[in-house]
Amino acid sequence: MALTEGLIVFPIMVLAISLCVEFGYMMYQWNLAAKAMQLGVRKLVVSEPATPDFNTLFAFDDTQSGQLIDANAGVQSACGAGTGIACDATMMTRLISGNLTGGQRWPGLANYFPGITAGQIRIIYELSGLGYQGRPGGPVVTVRMEIARDAIDFPVIGRLLESFGIGFPPFTVTATSEDLRSCPGPCS
Repeated sequence: MALTEGLIVFPIMVLAISLCVEFGYMMYQWNLAAKAMQLGVRKLVVSEPATPDFNTLFAFDDTQSGQLIDANAGVQSACGAGTGIACDATMMTRLISGNLTGGQRWPGLANYFPGITAGQIRIIYELSGLGYQGRPGGPVVTVRMEIARDAIDFPVIGRLLESFGIGFPPFTVTATSEDLRSCPGPCS
């Protein structure tokens, strides 16, 4: 009798423990990705734009100098995963690997989320409605950084949830730009 009960309960206990371990691993990866994305978007708001068409789309209009910039969600510049437009290679290398400037090391995304590549990141700049034409630091834009779904690996839970049609929410971090110029000396 005890052996029968043990044979019934044992697989249920193994499944429950496995799901707890898998959920813990999933949360660990999620937190690593979140920290990396926060760091990455912070770097993007104080660096040169990573998209090749940024200066064309957000060009300064001499005739409207000093006028407020309208928020127009239709104007956006994007590059990276799923856009078909490559981001600036130098900027992406700095973003992923970090950089060494003036003896100070700025950690890259890979320091927080090992295995992340430039091909898993999408960067979007969008007019925010802040700032004015002719602003010395350039237009104030909303910078959105997204991570492609395949960068976060949920081996068991992910496949199980996806088989039931339950998807994970998009992983996006957003910030408002500052001066969009890479600093010549040590960056903070």
